[in-house]
This record gives sequence, C-alpha cells and structure tokens, in this order.
Amino acid sequence: MPRAKILIVDHEVPWTLKLSELLIQDDCEMFSANSVEDAKLLLDARNINVVIADINNMPGADGTAFLEEIRQVYAEAMVIVYTGKGSVEQAVRATKLGAFDYLQKADDPAALAKLRERVRQAVLEIGTLIRAAVADPRSRGMLATPVQGFYGIISQNNQMQEIFELVQTIADSWANVLIHGETGTGKELVARAVHEASGRHGKPFVTLDCTALARELLESELFGHERGAFTGAVDRHVGRFERANTGTLFLDEVANINLNVQAKLLRVLQTRTFERVGGSKPISVDVRIIAATNRPLETVVAEGTFREDLYHRLNVVQIDLPPLRERTEDVPLLAMEFLRRFARQNGKDLRGFSDNAINVLCGYGWPGNVRELENVVLQAVVLAKSSIIDAPDLPRRITEAKPLLAVPSAALSDQLGEPEKQILVNALRQHGGNIKRTAETLQISRTTLYAKLKKYEINPDFVR
Repeated sequence: MPRAKILIVDHEVPWTLKLSELLIQDDCEMFSANSVEDAKLLLDARNINVVIADINNMPGADGTAFLEEIRQVYAEAMVIVYTGKGSVEQAVRATKLGAFDYLQKADDPAALAKLRERVRQAVLEIGTLIRAAVADPRSRGMLATPVQGFYGIISQNNQMQEIFELVQTIADSWANVLIHGETGTGKELVARAVHEASGRHGKPFVTLDCTALARELLESELFGHERGAFTGAVDRHVGRFERANTGTLFLDEVANINLNVQAKLLRVLQTRTFERVGGSKPISVDVRIIAATNRPLETVVAEGTFREDLYHRLNVVQIDLPPLRERTEDVPLLAMEFLRRFARQNGKDLRGFSDNAINVLCGYGWPGNVRELENVVLQAVVLAKSSIIDAPDLPRRITEAKPLLAVPSAALSDQLGEPEKQILVNALRQHGGNIKRTAETLQISRTTLYAKLKKYEINPDFVR
C-alpha cells in the first residue's frame, strides 16, 4: 500500500502541527483542515485514508453530522475521534456512526503514543479492506478508490490541466482573479482551489452570490451596516468583507452588481478600507478578491453597466473555464465519481454504467454543464432497478437529444489522436493487456482508460 494519507481536522492550528509532526515519523502524508468545509475539499481531492477529528471543535458545524457524512460519502476513510471534551454518550454515538476509535485529547507522551498506535492499526485495517476488494470483484463497485482530483476538481482534459497549473502559479500572489465560464462549469470550485493552494489556506473563504440582492441588501452584505442604518436594521451586521479578513472573498456573478455599489467596491480594492452602511469609522481589511461571471465582462463594460476601472482591478488574472461539451473525455470520469458518491448516500449497490449509457452521456451537449450531469446521475441512482445503469435509466431529454456532431474521419483531431492510440497499445503490450497495471503506468483511472480504448477501438484481449 502507498504512503497513508492522514487528515487532521481541528480548529486549533497548534494541535494540527503537533499531530502532523508526530505522524509524519511513520512516513505518512499529512493534511490538515481547520473547518469542515476545508476537510470535505481535501476528502474529495486527496483520497484520505484516516481522518483524525476533534468533533467538538468545529466552528459552525455539527461534529456528529460530519461523522455521518464521512460514513455515507467517504466510506473508504477510517475516522479516529480525538477530543478533549468528550463523554461516554458521545463515544457510543461516534462508534455507531462508524468511528474506528474515540480517544481523549491530551498533550502527554502516553496519549500521543496511543493515538499513533491507533493510526497505525487503522492503516493496516484499510490495507486489509483493499486486498479483500481486489480479491472479490463483487465488492469493487463500493470499495473502489475515488478518482484523484485537483482540490475537488476532476478532469483529464488538457485545457483543465493548464488551468490547474495556472492556479498553482498564481495561488500565492496578491493578484485578484476573474473566472469566466458558463453556469455549472465549476467556477466556485476553481475559486476554492486558488484559496486552498495559497498561503490563505485555513483562513476564511467567504462567498456571495450577487444575482439575487437589491442594491441596499447587496451593499449591506458586502460592507455590513450599523444599527438603525435603514428600516429593519435593528442590530449591527458584519458584512462579507469583514468576515473574509485575512482570507478570500468570492463574488459570484459579479456583473450583476449595480454601478453605485461598484464604486464602493472599487474604493475597497484601492484603499483596503470601507465603512459599514450608516457608519463613519474606517475598517481595514486584508482580503483577496476572486470574482466570477457567466458573461464576458468586456461586453458588460461596453454596454455601460460595468465600470471599466473596476474590471481592470478584478481582471488581474483571468481563468476561462471550458464547458463540459468541450471536455467530453471527462464525462465518464465525472459520471462514475458522482455514481460512487450518490450510491453510498442512497444505500445502493451500483457497479457502474453500461456502454450504451456512457455513449448517451458522452453524446449529449450538457447545456447545464457539470451541475446538470451531477443531477442526471443522482436521478439515475435514485431510480436504478439493477446494479448497472443503462441508457433507459437516464432521463428522456438525455436519451432523445440529438447527439453532438461527429468529427469527420479526416479531421486534424483524428490525426492527432494517432500518437495517443500508439501509446495505449504499447502500454497494454508492456503489461500483457492488464487494464489495472496499464492505467497505473499511464497515471489515469481505469474508467478513463476504458473510454480511450473504446474511442480508438482497441480490444485489450488482442493486444499482447
């Protein structure tokens, strides 16, 4: 088994550092999260083996609900509850929710040694489960390793890989970022990736959808207000800028902000100070802005409804997300990941999709992008009557839609595909047609490998 991946979830940074230093001695790969949101992001992206969580120190979240979600969605991970405010009742509840162990948090050698030993035992237990899954094909559908991703984003597409590299490059800069993409392409996921890859990781990541709020409410949500600032303002309200201090503020659909609020937003970007609505005291903040829009802001500027100076302030780095119809190689990959997640949530033993179902999914145009695919897979999981989802299990709007236009056989993309086809054939020959070892060598998932073999009409049984 490769190096075990351990995630520590605790709002106290000194504890995460102490436990990381302790467990890294056992050649573990360590990750830490100071909130449930950050923990879920890492669980999605890093294929975590063991979670060490202080369920009584999770600001804004219910620790037992977090355990329940791990059991349902991230069932491969072993959980060790490590808390200083526990009780017998809570220990029983945690065990029923699938916790591997429940330990009292204490800063002494004996307690730390016991934790270290239980982590080792959990890692050994995971190795046993994985070997059992390989030996019993019937269990692979539920114990299969989740797809590796980039901070929760799953893609084999070349343009998306370039975006991942760009995110890593700009993460630690002070530059504001503008993300452009159609609805449902995952703009917030990319914004979170920028935040998580940066030195602001562990600090607040605050979001605001700018589409549904009137001017007065939007101004109050951004900057806060004092008591009595307007009718209904019975208490002081802390706005998103203050809540995001030292972290990141994500402004979704920023093109919908009206011109008056745009002027105030520009001032904050220039001076890093603002006043609450109805207040006069300047408030200083250190906030990185990531904005997103499904309309090109250049067009909105040309229409006269968005300030050009604000546009340039926001658009220091621009990320253009491709729609799902331009990354069809990701459709089987995403569909299988959604299937794995929703099957566990709904208690269903599902193994995958038929070839016909995959062909239908890959041939559909996905106007709602990844979000629409996610909803379609959820519907198919809920309504599935057998362990394999077939084309008739998909919504009629998907199965009856006109397929995407096929590329002519003499197209450039077909010619460019020839080197990839030869690479696949060579790798299969090297491993005697073994799919698992071939996928590992090429560093792609078996789902992706099967999709590529189908694309190039390669039968692994005849490649030796």
